[in-house]
Amino acid sequence: MSISAHGGGLVNGIAGMENKFTVFTSGKPVSGLTVAFEGPTKPEINFNSTKDGSVDVGYTPKAGGQYKIHIKYEGKEIVGSPFKCNISGDEATHRKLTEKVKVGGPNINAGKVNQDNQLTIDCKEAGITGGISFAMEGPAKVEVSFRNNNDGTITVIYKPPTPGDYKLHLKFNDIHLPGSPYPIVVAA
Repeated sequence: MSISAHGGGLVNGIAGMENKFTVFTSGKPVSGLTVAFEGPTKPEINFNSTKDGSVDVGYTPKAGGQYKIHIKYEGKEIVGSPFKCNISGDEATHRKLTEKVKVGGPNINAGKVNQDNQLTIDCKEAGITGGISFAMEGPAKVEVSFRNNNDGTITVIYKPPTPGDYKLHLKFNDIHLPGSPYPIVVAA
């Protein structure tokens, strides 16, 4: 018999509340079990071993969005893993999280043509790890990319081909980050 996972918390859940699923270890030691999340936030995870050898897993995500739940035993994904899970979250919760995000850097209000201009999004206090969208509007199409620094910050890089007045839109789950859209004057 193989290790399996079942429960509503593998498919969907609610932000700010504990969601649950159960992993059946088929009598194997639970010490080889790991659970990890990929998504907008990293939820707190609680494990509770039961008398029948299964493990009840509870997790509380801070924000809604699409998550992947990776369940591994001794380093190998179990059947069905990663599980795609849709977490719903209310707008009020997302607004509270976005208020904790800080945006800054040398090119938040001014940039140079044909150069990599940078700014930093600091999500440490909010606990957001994904779900941020970027768009820039202005006199020309601008290449916008980002780099996750794996320390709770994201570096945004934009390279405008033409001088002029631009607006940079930064959003988390369709809610503007504080100060967004940012007016940016690009000089030659």
